Amino acid sequence: MKQQSEKMEKNVFPHITPYFFKICMIAAIALFTQSENLLAEKNRDTGNSASDDQLQILFENPDGFTEDTMLMFVGENLEVLSIASRREESAWRAPAVAEVITRKEFTERGARTLSQALEMTPGFYTAHKEWGTQPYLRGIPDSVLFLYDTVSICSDLTKSLHPLDYELSLSPIKRIEIIRGPGSFLWGPDAFAGIVNIVPMTGKDIDGVETGVSYGAPGDNASAFLNMGYHAMNWDAFFSFSGRTENEDDTQYNLVRYWENGDLPVSPDERYGSGTLGGSRYIEGSFHVNYDEWLILTGRWSDNYKTYAMKHDRDDIIWQENRRVPMKLIKAELKKTLGISTAFRLTGSFTTIHPEYEVIDLSYNHQEDTYFLEGIYDQSFFSGTGLFTGGISFREKNIRNAPVWSNYLPLYLVPENKYFLPRISQTDYNTELISTFGQYNHKIGDLDVWFGARYEEHDKYTDHQGYNAGAVWSPHSDWVLKFIYGTAYRTPFARQLLEDDKPELEKIKTYNFQAAWEPSKALGANLCLFYNKISNHIMEDPYAGLSMPNDQEISGAELEGHYAPFHFLDISANLTLLDNSGPDETYKYVDYTYVRPDGSVEPHYVDIGYPYDSGPDSLFNLMITVEPWNDVTSFFRLSYTGSRNLIYPRSEEYVLNMGSPGIWLADTSLSIRDFVIPGIDLEISAKNLTDRRYKTPGTYNVKEGESFSVEALIKKRW
Repeated sequence: MKQQSEKMEKNVFPHITPYFFKICMIAAIALFTQSENLLAEKNRDTGNSASDDQLQILFENPDGFTEDTMLMFVGENLEVLSIASRREESAWRAPAVAEVITRKEFTERGARTLSQALEMTPGFYTAHKEWGTQPYLRGIPDSVLFLYDTVSICSDLTKSLHPLDYELSLSPIKRIEIIRGPGSFLWGPDAFAGIVNIVPMTGKDIDGVETGVSYGAPGDNASAFLNMGYHAMNWDAFFSFSGRTENEDDTQYNLVRYWENGDLPVSPDERYGSGTLGGSRYIEGSFHVNYDEWLILTGRWSDNYKTYAMKHDRDDIIWQENRRVPMKLIKAELKKTLGISTAFRLTGSFTTIHPEYEVIDLSYNHQEDTYFLEGIYDQSFFSGTGLFTGGISFREKNIRNAPVWSNYLPLYLVPENKYFLPRISQTDYNTELISTFGQYNHKIGDLDVWFGARYEEHDKYTDHQGYNAGAVWSPHSDWVLKFIYGTAYRTPFARQLLEDDKPELEKIKTYNFQAAWEPSKALGANLCLFYNKISNHIMEDPYAGLSMPNDQEISGAELEGHYAPFHFLDISANLTLLDNSGPDETYKYVDYTYVRPDGSVEPHYVDIGYPYDSGPDSLFNLMITVEPWNDVTSFFRLSYTGSRNLIYPRSEEYVLNMGSPGIWLADTSLSIRDFVIPGIDLEISAKNLTDRRYKTPGTYNVKEGESFSVEALIKKRW
């Protein structure tokens, strides 16, 4: 009887939980509304009003938290960070290794894409593959949770959909917030090695119209954008639209037919021809509407089409692939104070991604819809020296036509293969995730200490807990020391969910120590030492299989500093050093296939091992900003990327380490405000000034690095 009861509870609980969660949320909203009414009645009786300003005053109390640590719901300071504690605060004392890139900074540095902005910061390496940019953070590939106004824009199906190139325009972006280190205790799965939050502009940032057009070479690249903002007394609105055409690759390909008849590959003498890649296009629209700082609506729509060439390790096989990624996002947020020490936030969002792929002459697509609801409660204690943030969230993902490749594609494209097609299957599945989390922060003199925890119950993978703890100590106003420990988990690949009933998640433990010194705005430096321990590490190879679980350890140092000897000159630099240890990645591959007399097919598997890919072990940036006049800013960057390995399996040699030596590159940009006519700005940026020819790891072979390019942008404010 006891076993039967336990079994019944196990079967019923996953179905009851979502409804229980929704009931709790409805009750919370009702409680919130009732509390607001009671508070309003009390205020009418006493003649007082509890506003957001009062809440800010509480957290600015000199006897409690200072403005640096506890700004909440108010203020438009571009330097603030909103993702370390789920509230606005200064990155200087935030409970995380944090950094903010303002609009002014990425504009003056000539960054046109998110990858260009991130690669100038410590810890980030952006690998330029044929299909786009792959991010590495602290030696871990595809490990960053990308948020747009705190809503995830990552995919659970594939780790290669990153908004790092022209898929996301920077023209409507206000700032880029960065956390290096795990953040799952507040943000859930995939905040693995770090978080990047892209914060859009609002009607308070631009009250009017801004337009811009650009042209770049080589490739006849062109773009245009339109930003419109309006700010009234108690509401503001912002709308943006942008488009771009980009001739990114003029490679000629020769493999033009392969899957055409469906059952067998096209005969080798009919597969080849000649073709040249066409152009790519990127379209995006967004909006942000805010009413009285308590109701906020955010939306984003994009439709991107990218064409690129893939190259086999045999130089005589080149084929075309296309990828189109329509995406829609909408978010609604309610923020209210329930008194001078209490606040509540309710957020709901919907995101849909519908990627469409074409590999030679095979087309397939899938769709991923995400529904998200979250409530967060803030409560201060002990005259403002203590603050608790707690919340509960529900996430549902509906996956349609998830593609799963069963074979390694390049091995099947050789002329010797006349009878076998690589197998690809598609399936549907849904996942539900319920999370509860909380963090308590307490101030003791110059010391802030905190502890955070998160519990996640998932219907498809193993339930788990995440933790974060640390301390921020400021012995002097010029110094800040941070000690941080955190854990995080990574969402399984689609193949893991389909092949394993309850797959174990990849887990990371990170220890951070940061010392920052800033005696003035003209001088500062900081050092961060970190250690990552990754367990149950799994990688997915393009078109085939998952690696066997293993453990990896990565330690490193991030050093950065800035110095402004004159008011018109600023010099900054950063250095990242990494060291990795751990076993080789091991995959199971099909090296040949039996065809039995009865027509059945039996694959033969072999284990293949090759080193863990941590990217380059050293990164360096030297950046010089000169502002000889108020309206003119020039920027110069010298960067170094250490040697990298190209690691991929082959038919004869299953492990190939083809080294790419370290490279030095130079970029520059020039910004002129009120150029000739007031209200017109001119921005010119040039990449790879010396037009250095270099090799960089691609997907299956080394490829040419990006050559010299220049782009001019003219903006007009109305």
